[in-house]
This record gives sequence, structure tokens and C-alpha cells, in this order.
Amino acid sequence: MSRRLALVLAPLLLGMAGPWAQAQTAASSSQIPSRTSLARLGLERNWMIVVPLSGDERVLRISRSADLFFIQTSNAMLHVYDVETGKHHWSSQLGEHAVYARPISSNSFGVFSSSSNSLLALDRNTGRTIWKANLSTIPTSGTACDEDNLLVGMDTGMINCYRLRDETGKTPDKILTTPALAWNLKTNGRINTLPLIAENVSFLGSSDGRVFATMTKEPTPLYRVKTGGAIGDELGTYGTRMLLIPSADYNLYAVDVLTTKMLWVYPSGAAITQAPMVADEDIYVINRAGALSSLEPKTGELRWTLATHSARLLTVSGAKIYLRTSDNDLLMVDRASGGVVADSAATLQRAGLNLREYDLGFSNRYDDRMYVGTSSGVVVSLREMGRAAPLPLRKPQAEPFAHVPPEGVKEKPAPPPTEQPGAEPGAEPGAEPASDAPAPDADADSEFK
Repeated sequence: MSRRLALVLAPLLLGMAGPWAQAQTAASSSQIPSRTSLARLGLERNWMIVVPLSGDERVLRISRSADLFFIQTSNAMLHVYDVETGKHHWSSQLGEHAVYARPISSNSFGVFSSSSNSLLALDRNTGRTIWKANLSTIPTSGTACDEDNLLVGMDTGMINCYRLRDETGKTPDKILTTPALAWNLKTNGRINTLPLIAENVSFLGSSDGRVFATMTKEPTPLYRVKTGGAIGDELGTYGTRMLLIPSADYNLYAVDVLTTKMLWVYPSGAAITQAPMVADEDIYVINRAGALSSLEPKTGELRWTLATHSARLLTVSGAKIYLRTSDNDLLMVDRASGGVVADSAATLQRAGLNLREYDLGFSNRYDDRMYVGTSSGVVVSLREMGRAAPLPLRKPQAEPFAHVPPEGVKEKPAPPPTEQPGAEPGAEPGAEPASDAPAPDADADSEFK
């Protein structure tokens, strides 16, 4: 049997034999977390995938949407699986070769990805190409979508919004076979922040230190939030109205998206690039120095802080926070006290859980599942023992973010604008927050086209 055929058949053999089976694959037994080492930490495998790779092909990124799991490779292959069971849905060729892989988004009918200078829409059931658009430049953010719109940011500082459905009714299924550019917005920096589409409103972060709030279906600016540094990789949300903005100016900003009021500013002591993680009534933020902090959502008051030495957030369970250290070891922290439940010595040396070859991972802000992978093609989903169903970090019955209640918003708008960082109505300087953050360049501006 050829090596390539063995790699292709490996996921099928693993699926037929059950989640704990280990077929003859390119994965060595030392790479696969054992049930014994996981059990010592109160964990178990949810599923395991061996990605079919050829030659010097490598896995570049793993990511997920609400119900799909995505694996992207250096040969511009996209493999799509069920996020909870690991069942393979389909694979599709996105291009010829990939150096970078950006986060992927999905809705009820499509999966949306960028490869090189192209933007692609794929049928979520089959993986066939619905359309492919030339961006004429390199995308620097992942895609974000809802049922009607798609957002992507570029290295030119431009953010494009595309219509996905035919609003005239001329198309029977209303799904466009060619994307329609609805609007684009020009900022003064690269767009490295993943756009956020909420109910009727989109939030767009830029390395120019600003977050822009706009109507999604039309080029109507609402306001912008000014910080003193580049916006982090992703924005966070709490409840239906609080937007959480991580900034390189060392601060985490909390803004009421319906009134533009600056609710609070938390000074973390170092640049914040990771998005904060929200679980129930807790906000967790970690800065580039590795300081993990638990904040009270309504006031931003610090509950506790812990030095983690440049760890990255994985997820949050009912009682624990899970992180990866700079050596890729698992770090477990108690949610209530901030005390270390298990450090590298406990997870690697005493429990025997060696994840150091698992150089891929991401922060799961949907539920308590953990996902890690190797560039050589082994991907594992972990869960707490006995947790057959995932624990959502946000209540499923909650109103969507930025939802406007039928009675409208009764609060007063933000105070008159000043020159300090904060919420800016339209294109004017914004409301002054209680922050010591340095003011950004006064020349920064934006333009809809």
C-alpha cells in the first residue's frame, strides 16, 4: 500500500474502529495523547483526525465555526469535518499553494475562505465552488459572514463587504453565483483583526488603532472607537451590548455598542493581542507578557491575576481555564481563585501528557472543547471526562449581540466628543474614557466607497 493511500484511508479506518482506535498511520504512538495520561488530568479524547498529506505538505491552520471544523494545508487544501464528532464532510482544493492560512467562516449554505489573492465561496454540503473572486491584493484577515453578507480585510487597509443573496428575487434560491460588492471601507492600517458581524451592525478593527461600527447592508458609518495602539487579532463580546476591544496600547476597552458609551477600561500592563474570552459572568484577558486576568464584566474590576509566561488561551470549562504554555504544555487554572490546578510539571512530567509537537491550536470561544494539532497532520479534540455534550460559553437562548429591543434604547448617548481615545460618533473624535492610554495619531481617518 502506498504511503499516500494509507494516509487517505487512515481517517476512514479510525472512524470505523471507534474514536480510540489507532490505525497504521504517519502518526507515531508518542504523538497521540494516551487515555491514561489524559485521565490523570480529568480529560479524555473527543475525537482524533489524521489529515491526508503528500510529500512536504503541512497543516498550516486549524479553526472552527459553530458546527464545522476546518483544516488548511500548504497545498491549499481545505478539509472540513463535523466539529463535535470529527466526521469528515468533504475536501476541496482552494488554489495551487499556500504560505498563510486565514480563519474560515460558514453560514447555512456556504463556507468562505481566502487563498492567496482570491476569495472563495464553497457549498457547505458538498465543497463545490459556488464562486471565486479576485481581490487584486492579499487578504490579511479571516472571513466573517452571516446569512446575507461577507466581510474580509486586506493589507491595503481596505475592508470589503459582499452581498451573498439576491435581494431582487430574480435568483430562485437567492444565493448569488457571483459576489456583489456592497461597500468597502478604507482605514489607515492593515486589517489584521477578524471582522465581527452582529445583528445589522458590523465591527471592524484596524492596526491604525480604531474599531469602526457600521451598518452591514449599507455604507452607513455609526461611530468608531479610538485606542492608542493596533487592535488585537479578534474582538470580544459580553451579553448583547458590550464590545470588548483588545489593544496594543496595553488596555482592554469595554464599549456599549448601542449608546457608544465607554463602560470601562482595564489597563493590563502589556499589549493585548489575543481576544478576551467570556464565559458566563467572567471575562478573561491575557496580555503579551502572559498575565492572565479575571475581570468583573459590569465594572471591569480585577478579581485576580496570574503570571503564565506567554501562555495562550484554549477554552474555559465549568470550573477551569485551559491554556497552552510557550512550550505547548497544557496549563490548567481554577476559574474562581486563579490558582494553578496543573502546570507543565504536573501535565507533562507527572501525568505524562506530551503536547509539545502539537504546534497548532486556537482559542475556542464557542464551548469547552479543546483542539490541538501538529503540522504533520494529527489533530485531536479533547474534553473533560464524562462531558458528552459540549458546554456553551454563551447561553444559547440569549439574544444576538447588538440586538435592539422592540422598545428601543432608553439610555442617553455618550458625552460630547473629546480628543482622548474612546467612542467616536461618525467620523468625529470620541467620548473620553477613564483611561491613561496614549492618544493615537490625530490624522487617522476612514472613507466609505
